[in-house]
Amino acid sequence: MTFPLRPLLSLRHGCRTYSSLSERLHRELTTRKLPLTYDYLHPQPSHLLNLTLRDLLPQSTTIHDYATLPSIQNPSPLPVGHHLIYFPPQVTLSQLLPDCTDTLHTPGEPFNRRLWAGGNLRFPTSSPALDGSRAVCIESIRNVTIKGRDGDEKVIVTIERRVGNVPEGETADATWNRIWKENEENPGESSVIENRDLIFMRLKTEAQIEADKEQFGKPTPANATFRHALIPTKALLFRFSALTFNAHSIHLDKGYTQNQEGYRNLLVHGPLTLTLLLSVLQYHLKQVNLYVNSIEYRNLAPLFVEEELVICGKPKNDTGAWDVWIEGQDGGLAVRGTAQTRSL
Repeated sequence: MTFPLRPLLSLRHGCRTYSSLSERLHRELTTRKLPLTYDYLHPQPSHLLNLTLRDLLPQSTTIHDYATLPSIQNPSPLPVGHHLIYFPPQVTLSQLLPDCTDTLHTPGEPFNRRLWAGGNLRFPTSSPALDGSRAVCIESIRNVTIKGRDGDEKVIVTIERRVGNVPEGETADATWNRIWKENEENPGESSVIENRDLIFMRLKTEAQIEADKEQFGKPTPANATFRHALIPTKALLFRFSALTFNAHSIHLDKGYTQNQEGYRNLLVHGPLTLTLLLSVLQYHLKQVNLYVNSIEYRNLAPLFVEEELVICGKPKNDTGAWDVWIEGQDGGLAVRGTAQTRSL
C-alpha cells in the first residue's frame, strides 16, 4: 500500500496557520489505515539477535549453546524486547524516502527527517512461545502533536502497535476486533502493546548542521544499583538493521549522517537501544526474582557507533518500580526511563 506524500501549503505566521497545520496533520494521520503485518514466531530471528548481542550483554541473558537453534517442539518464550525484530515493515523500495525510511507514518513534505524519540511498552499477558505460530502486529497512529515555533515545527507521531497470535484462516476484520481496542487501556487479546513516538522535522540548513556537530549532555542520576558498559560496533548496527528490515541511512551511511544530519558518526537505533536496555535490566531483575512488566522511556541524546555507552538502573521505590538510564561516552544522559516489574 503506497501513501502519497503531499506537499504542505505555504506556512504563514500566526496562530491560525499553526492551528490549521496541526489540525490537518492530526486528521490525515490518525485516519490513515495502516496494513496489518503478519509474521511467524519462529525461533530463528530471536536466535540471531541472541548471537548478535551475546558478546555485549551479561552472559546469562543469552542462550547457553549459542550455536544451536532452539527447538519449536520445546519452545522458549519470546524474550523481552525481541518483538522488535519481528513484523518488519512490508514496504517496497519505491516506498522508501531519500533517507531510506518508509512512508507509512510520515506527515509528508517538508518534514523529511525522522528520529525515534521514545515510547512505552507493556506486556498484558505471558510472552508468546517461539513455536512457529502465526501472529500479527496491528498498528495505528494514535496521536499527532506539533511543537516548536512557526516555520521550525517538529511533528510528533505517536504509533501504537499490538501483537497477538492469529489462527490460520482468520479474517483481518476478526483479527482486528479481537486485538485492537479504541480504549488504550483495554489490551484485548494482545501479548505486547507498544507505543512509539517518532519526530519528523525539516531538513537542516548548512548552518544548523555545523552547529549541531557540537555535542551535548545532561547530568545523570546517581547511586546506580547496576552499571553495564558496552561499545556498539558497525557490525552490530548492520546486523540489527538487517534483522529489522531497517534501511535508515543514519545507522548505515556515515557520510549521510555527518553531512545531512550533522552528527559525528552513525547513530545507534532507537529500538536497538531499547533492546539493550531491556536485556540488561531483565538480567539484573532476574537476580531478585522480578520480571519487566512495562517500561516508559525517552531518548534524550544520540548514542554513537564505536563509543562506549553505560546501561544503569536502581530501584525507584518500594512498589517494584526501577529507574533506568543510559549514559553516553561523555557521561551525559542519553536515555531515561521507568520500568514497572512483577514477580517471576
